[in-house]
Amino acid sequence: MNLRIFGISDSSTLQRLDETALSAAWQEDNQHRWIDIEAATQEELIELLAPLNLHEAIIKACLSSERGARFISHVSALYLEIPTHLGWNEPDKPYVSILCLNTTLITIHRDPLHTVEDIIRDLDVEIPLYARSSSALLYLFLVGIGRGNVDSALDVRAEAETLDQACHEHPELLDPRQISALRRKVSHCAAVHDDHIYTAGILQTVESEAFNVNQEAPHFRQLLKLAELSGRLIDGSESRVASLQRDYELSVQNSVDNRLQFLTVISAVFLPMTLITAIYGMNFNDLPAMGVPYGYIVVLVLLALSALATGAYLYWRGWFD
Repeated sequence: MNLRIFGISDSSTLQRLDETALSAAWQEDNQHRWIDIEAATQEELIELLAPLNLHEAIIKACLSSERGARFISHVSALYLEIPTHLGWNEPDKPYVSILCLNTTLITIHRDPLHTVEDIIRDLDVEIPLYARSSSALLYLFLVGIGRGNVDSALDVRAEAETLDQACHEHPELLDPRQISALRRKVSHCAAVHDDHIYTAGILQTVESEAFNVNQEAPHFRQLLKLAELSGRLIDGSESRVASLQRDYELSVQNSVDNRLQFLTVISAVFLPMTLITAIYGMNFNDLPAMGVPYGYIVVLVLLALSALATGAYLYWRGWFD
C-alpha cells in the first residue's frame, strides 16, 4: 500500500504530512487534508477508514474491488466513483473512488493515477487552489481527470487524421485492426466523459456538511460548462474515426466490385469458348451443320481473338482497376 497524506497550507498549496494513520479528530480541526491511498488491500482499507465512522454503504463502496455505487451522498460524507482515461485494452476500466468529508478529501485507487501525480506536482509549487478547502481540491481533481480524458481523445483524433492522410494516396493500406483500436479508444473516452458530466451535474444538487453547492456554485457550474465543451471535442474525435471507418468500408466495397467485374468479364469472354469446347468433346468429325474440316479450330481461333479484343477494351475502360 502507498499512503500519502497532504495538508493544504495557508497559501492553498500542498504540504506533505508525516501522519501514517487517519484520525476522527481531523474533522474537528481547521486543517484541510488530502489522503491518497494506492493499491491497498481490503484489510488495510478497513483499518485505515475505521476511525472515521463512515456510513455502512460508503464503507462497502470503498472496499469493493469493482465499480458499484457511482454516487452516495450522506450527511457527513460524499462518495464518488470516477473512471479514468487509462486502460484501453482492459474490459474493466480503471477508476478512482473519491471520499469527500468536512475538511478531508480521500482518493482510493488500485493503479497509479496520472491525475494524482499532476496535482501533487502543480500544488507543490506556485499554483494554488482557488480556496483553502477540500472542495476546491475536489474541483481541481475533477478538472484534471477531464483534461486528461480530453487530451487522450485529441490524441486519438490526431492519430486518425494521420492515418487518414496516409491512406488517401494508398487506400489499400487501411488496416481494420488500427481502426478498431481507435474506435475502442474513443469509445472509452466517451464513456469516461459521460460519467464525468454526470458527476459534474449531480454535484449541483448536493448540500451536506461535506459539500455545500451554494458555496462552490460558480466553480462547479464552470466545471459543467467545461464538461460540455469536452463533449464536443470528443464528438469530433468520434466523427473523425467514423469517417475513417467509412473510408475503409468504401475501399472494401470498391475491391469487391472490381472482383465482381472481373468475374463478369471472365464469364462473358470464356463462356462461348467453353461451350464450343464442350461440343468439340463429343467426338464429331467436324463442326455440326458446317461440314468444314477443322471448323472447330477456326471457331476457337475466332473466339480467342474475340476474347483478347474484349479483354483489351475492358482493360482500357478501367474494369480491371
